[in-house]
Amino acid sequence: MAREDEIKDYIKTYPDWPVKGVDFKDTSSLCNGPGHRLAQNYLYDKLLKYKLETDRIVGVDARGFIFGGTLAWRLNKPLVLARKKGKLPGAVHGQEYALEYGSATMELQSDSIHTGENVIIVDDLLATGGTALACIEIIQREWNANVIGFACIVNLPDLGGEDRIKQLGIPVVKAVEYKGT
Repeated sequence: MAREDEIKDYIKTYPDWPVKGVDFKDTSSLCNGPGHRLAQNYLYDKLLKYKLETDRIVGVDARGFIFGGTLAWRLNKPLVLARKKGKLPGAVHGQEYALEYGSATMELQSDSIHTGENVIIVDDLLATGGTALACIEIIQREWNANVIGFACIVNLPDLGGEDRIKQLGIPVVKAVEYKGT
C-alpha cells in the first residue's frame, strides 16, 4: 500500500488561493498516471479493509467524478453523479447547503439510486463537509438508501467535515490529511 507522504508528493499547494490565508490543496495534480494510481490503490485497499458492500458509487462534482469513476470501475459498480444545481437533465432530487459566502444546491437524478441500496460517496477533498452532507441528506431522504462510507483523497480535519460525517455513523476513508489548513 502506498504511504501518505508518497501521495502528498503529487498534491500541489497554492498559498493564499482563492483568498489570503488559505492554502489550496490541488488534487488535479494527482490526475497523472503514477499519482492517480497511488491514490486510487490506497483508497481501494482501505475500502476493502472495511469490507463495505456497496451497490453504487456516488462521485461528487467535479473531481469526485475522477476518483469515484475509477473506484466504480474497479468495484464493477455503477457511478452516480452528484452535480451542482442545473447540470443534470431530467427529474432530480436536490439539497441546499451553506457555503462560506451564500449557499449552493447539490442534485442527483431521481432514477440514479434505488430504495435501500448501499452507497459510497467519493470526493477529492473533505473540508467542512457541506457537499458531502447534502449528498447524504438526498440519498437518505429520497431513497431510504444507506450511505455506508465516504471516501476522499484529501481530508482537512480542522475544518470539521470528517467529524460531522462520523456523527452520522458513516465511516470516512481518506488517503491524506493536512492539519491546520
